[in-house]
Parts: sequence; C-alpha cells; structure tokens
Amino acid sequence: MVPLASVAMAADYAPTTRKAVEVDPALAPVGERMAYKPDGVQVGSFTLLPALGLSTGYDTNITATNTNTKEDWLFIVRPSLLLRSDWTRHMLLLDTYFESGSYAKYSDADYQNYSFGARGRIDVTDDFYLTSFLRWSHLNELPGDDEVDTGLTEPLGYDQTVAGVGLRKDFNRMWVTADFKFRDRDFDNFVDGVPSNQQYRDGQTYTVSGRVGYEISPLTSLFVGGGNSWYNMEDSDYNATQWNVVGGVVFEPSRLMRGEAYIGYGEWTSDNGDLSRVPNVNYGLDLAWFVSPLLTVTFSGAQEVLTSNYNYLGFDGSAVLNSTFGVRADYELRRSIILSGWFNYENQNYEDFARDDDQYVYGAQVRYVMNRYAEWKLNYSYTDFDTNFNGINGAESYTRNVILGTLTLTY
Repeated sequence: MVPLASVAMAADYAPTTRKAVEVDPALAPVGERMAYKPDGVQVGSFTLLPALGLSTGYDTNITATNTNTKEDWLFIVRPSLLLRSDWTRHMLLLDTYFESGSYAKYSDADYQNYSFGARGRIDVTDDFYLTSFLRWSHLNELPGDDEVDTGLTEPLGYDQTVAGVGLRKDFNRMWVTADFKFRDRDFDNFVDGVPSNQQYRDGQTYTVSGRVGYEISPLTSLFVGGGNSWYNMEDSDYNATQWNVVGGVVFEPSRLMRGEAYIGYGEWTSDNGDLSRVPNVNYGLDLAWFVSPLLTVTFSGAQEVLTSNYNYLGFDGSAVLNSTFGVRADYELRRSIILSGWFNYENQNYEDFARDDDQYVYGAQVRYVMNRYAEWKLNYSYTDFDTNFNGINGAESYTRNVILGTLTLTY
C-alpha cells in the first residue's frame, strides 16, 4: 500500500530544505549530500541535466499474494531530463521522464510510466513569494502499491494531472501561507483484458489550505492552520468532503535537530451518507536528528482518510483511516559511500466493517557515488502485509522480498 501524501496539510518545508541548506550543503542530512555535482549543459540561462537509470533485480512475489505466488527478474530503464533556471531571482524547473519495467518470465507484469512537469517560484519581494506546479503523468499502480489493498495482481494504468498555486508572506515575526491544489485521475477499467471497476477512484480532488505562524525564535515558529478538500468522483457514491484544523511547530532548536510536527482534528463525510462519517485526530511528523556529522536519523508520521470499494456483507465500499510511521538512518561511511536502513509501518482501519490491515516494511541501501557522471545503488526491502480478512473477497496476507541494483548515469 502506498498512501497518498496529505494534500491538505503539506509542510512549509521538509526538514532538509530550508534556505540555510542551500547556502551550506554541510547542513543537509547525510542522505541528501552530494559528493559530486553533475556538470549539465548550459542552455542560455538554464542548465539541462540529462540522466539514464538502469536497474535490475529480483522480486520473490510480483503479485503481492500468498496463493499462486510468482517470482521473477525485473529490468528497468529510465531516461530523464531536467531543465533548471540559473536566475538570481525567481525559479523555473521543467522535467520529463520515461520508465519501462520488464520481467523475464511474466510479460503481463510489464509496465511503462511517463511524465511531464513544471514547477516555479516568483519572488515578488524579499518577504513575499508565489509558487506553482503542474504535472501530467501516465502511471501504473503495481501489486502491493494500491492505496487500500483490493487484490490487484497486475499493473493497473492510469492518467493523472496535478496542479497547484501557493503563496507565502512574512510580516516581521508573523507569516502566512495559502495553497490551492487540484488532482484528476482516470484509471483503466481493464487489467490484462479482465474488467476491473476502478470508477470510484476516477475524478477530481480540490483542496484549499492555509497557515498562520509566529516566529518565537529565528528558526522556530508556532502555527495554526486548516484545510478543506472536496472529492468529486465519477461514481457519485464516493463523493466526499474533508476538513481539518491543526496546531503545530516548525522548529530547529539546535544544529542537531530540525523539522516540524502538528496535531489537530478533522472529519471526513460522505456526501450521500452511504459511507460512515469519520471524525479523526490528524497529525504529522517530519523530523531530522543529526546524531553526528556522519549519521542522520529521520522520523515521519501521518494520519489521513482514504476510501475503498472493497465489498463485504452488503457494504459497498468503506472509508479507511490510514496511519503511518517511519524511521530511517543514513550513515556516511566515506564521502562517496552512504549506508542506509529504514522501517515503515502502516495501519488501515476500515470504518464500515471490521477489516484491519497492517504492513511492515524493512529496507537497506548501499549508495556509491563513483564520480560526477555515475552513481550505483543496491537496495533490499522486505514487506510483511497482514490482514484479518485473509482469504475473504480477494484480500490476502503476504510477504515479499525485493533486491534491486541501479546504475544512474548523469552529465
């Protein structure tokens, strides 16, 4: 399962991306430091950064099931282009990529993704800026990736458009942010020629959100915020509205810790009342702990509400309370060699019947930056998915091991 990032309460910045990090890369966490920077190709006042990713690995359970499991070798080719402005004010990024995944034995699991996007910032004044983004993608949801487990055993293609605008304005020690975000998704109705009703997921999501903060020190702010989302789905039975209010802190008490945390209250409501109303405590955590100059530990967590068309005992779908927590450690063995390990936990509680899912993911990575033109990674992940509805209407518990080696060439 891969839960959507909460669009209503996006962080003002990730723990790794405040302005000081751009000025002094040594302030970035270990996992984001660059031993070498690619040259790129100068195109006027822009830099063009081409890249090619080549991956191969082995997956012990490509269908994410515990019956009739399939294991196979996987090969991925991913060329990409990034065009980045070199202006002293304002910013514009344009990017595109194509990704093709192929399996040695089971060609029905092959997939192709491609995407085009743009992101920009207008610096109106030193204390006021506007942001925007736009991206169109053709993607594939792979077994084990679906937001709420519905027994998907082959790639499911869909088209997605996301866009948004935002602003930030500072008033001495106070600041204000406001955002509008939009998402449209259109899923395929067939998986390998077999009908797959995904209509409940087709449609648009509109979100408005904002925050008001007060700096109690130069790098620490208290804030209150709120947001509202409207889900306008092709199957009107899944139309819904969600609102929330939060309070939190963006903080950097010392060079040893940086991040943000918030907690609040919200409510998800089905427009026609067919799905249960879900009042909930919502929270978020994004924290980087600099244990030493060579070791960074990051923590993350969030809670949100999703929907599922899973049927049981006459209930046609359900709201799902989705809770996640993760921890990751990155260690700089050498300037060009980074060792990483992580653990992620996810719980999904179905509100309209007694289904409860737990997923545990353990992973490790060795990253070797050979020079400014080549980087090599070796990844391993173990997934343990457990549901109390194992064997009911297609829901299955399973385990999965994936090992993947990737060579990325840049210029």
